[in-house]
Parts: sequence; C-alpha cells; structure tokens
Amino acid sequence: MKIRNQKGVTLLEMMVGLGLSAFVILVVVAVQVHMTKEQTELTRQLSDSIDQNLAERIIFKNLNGIEASYNNISVKDNNGNNFYDFYPDLTENVLKVRKDRDFTLSLTAGNSEFFVLTQDFASGAMLNYDPVWAYDVGPEPADPNVPATLDFNASKNRAWISNEKSGGRPGFWRDTNILFFDTPNRIRPVKNGVIDRLVPPRSPFFIGSINVQAGDNLQKISGTAANLFNMTQPASGEAIDSLDSFLRELPSVGGGQTIVRARVVKLIRYSVEPDTKKIAEDYETQPLNLYYTEYRNGSWESKSLLADGVEKMILRRDSVLKRMIYFKIFKSVKKKK
Repeated sequence: MKIRNQKGVTLLEMMVGLGLSAFVILVVVAVQVHMTKEQTELTRQLSDSIDQNLAERIIFKNLNGIEASYNNISVKDNNGNNFYDFYPDLTENVLKVRKDRDFTLSLTAGNSEFFVLTQDFASGAMLNYDPVWAYDVGPEPADPNVPATLDFNASKNRAWISNEKSGGRPGFWRDTNILFFDTPNRIRPVKNGVIDRLVPPRSPFFIGSINVQAGDNLQKISGTAANLFNMTQPASGEAIDSLDSFLRELPSVGGGQTIVRARVVKLIRYSVEPDTKKIAEDYETQPLNLYYTEYRNGSWESKSLLADGVEKMILRRDSVLKRMIYFKIFKSVKKKK
C-alpha cells in the first residue's frame, strides 16, 4: 500500500513557481519590445532607403541628357567655380586652373538650389536644323554684289520644325516646351590677338520657350532663371536676344555651312528646405525636404517632393576635362536614445 503526500503545494513552492513565471514573462516581454523596436527601425530604414533610391533614380535620369548644361549655364560650386566648366580640347598638364568641381546642396553649405539643363528625349531626338527654314528669301538683285533680302518668318520656322516629312520633329512644337539651338563649333575669346585657352570654349546659343497663345515667336527665358544663361557671342560678347540674331551670326567653319542643332530641353531646379514635419532635436542634423521643380510658361512650377528627412545632396566632377557627374543623397541621422 502506497502512502500519498496529502500536504499539496507549499507556500514556498508557490512563490518560487510564481517568481519563475514572472521572470519568464518579463524575458518574453523584453524580447518582444526589443524585436518591436528593431522591426520599427528596420521599417524606417527600409522606407528611407526606398525614398532615397527613387529620388536618386529620378535625378540620374535627368543627368543623362545634361550635355546642354556645360559651358551654357552658370552654377557656382563650393569653391566659387562654375560647376559646368568643360574643356574638351585640353590635356591636364596644360590646364592651370582647379580641375575638380564639388557642390553641396544643403542649408549649412549655403547652397539651397542647384540647376540642370537637360535634354527632353521624350519630345524627340536632336534635330539638324537648316537656317533656311526660318527665312523668306527676297528676289535676286540685279547687282550680283548685293545679297538678296532675308526676312525672319516665325510661322515658317514653326511649320518646318513640326513637319516630320521634311525632316522636322512634331514633338518639338508643343506648348511650354523649351527649344535650345546651338552649333558643334566651340569658340574662345581673343585677347590681344591671342586665343585665351583658359576660358572654356563654348558655342553661341539661343534658348526660348513655346507659348502657343503668344504666337510662333519663341519667348525668352525670364525672371531669375534668365540669370543662369550667358546668351552672348563667345568671341565678341554681343547679346543674342532672338533666334533671328543667333542664326544671322553663326560662327564660320572654314567656308562651309555651319551646322545648327535644335533640341527640346528641360530647365530643372533642385532645392532644399527644412522638413517641418520632423522634430529637428531628434536628428543629428536639421532634416530637409528635397524638391524638384521645372521652368515652364515663364515661371517655375509648383515644387514636387523627391525625398524627406534629407541631410544633404552632394554632386561632384573629378575633372573639368570630363562630363561625368557623381551624386549622392544623404539622409539625416536620427539620434540614438
């Protein structure tokens, strides 16, 4: 016959059991809290990474057609040099100026805006433009030493550019599009009979926007955007104030007809402003919003947000002998608590 213990569970055993249960629960809760924090941080990092990658892909796409920016628009870098200086015809040992270009887009660096002139490939490929398209040629004079009259005809110019059958681009002549005309010829100013090789060579150019309601004449870029362009003759410094004046003063190419190129471009502004939706004290640096804006119809459009919580965007060129631009968006780092 077995004798059973009739005492049951003692108070001490119960307390030990409750203590162990509480400890286990405490460990489980602590692990869950830690995992929740880790999950939240991973989710935030993933969100920031996706946001950053999308913004960088958009910027990369815009920089893909940036050839029109070089030596045509002026954007000062961190050292006061033009970010878009480009010397295609010199070697490094000849060039006696600073070769690299760095631009930091941030409020602390004092650079809150960065500008890009890029080709709009969606409107069509670059067009080899025939200057005859823009003129009415008068009757042949009786005196062979007197040239026939040339009258600029904006309507004729529009019709030729839009006519695909004659080699034009139907996608070019659309309301708010910006047309950019230049030549492959690169010219430097001459000082005391000597070509100044330290000045980046550039082509004369004309840039104008299409406003269907205003007629067939291209509208000049106005407002603060106009200050970006050095629309003058490279050799003489004379202003180019219309497509007519650009075409009448084309640079010589040894007696042959100068090639004129036309393309649709986009003038883009990247800018940063404080991110008011984030508490600045929670971050190592002031979080910023990175915006994208296009110039259309004589003014800047409404801003589009590319990325929030940004610390800065850095753009760099290793050498003014190359067109390559490197860039990176940096997110503002959150303080550890």
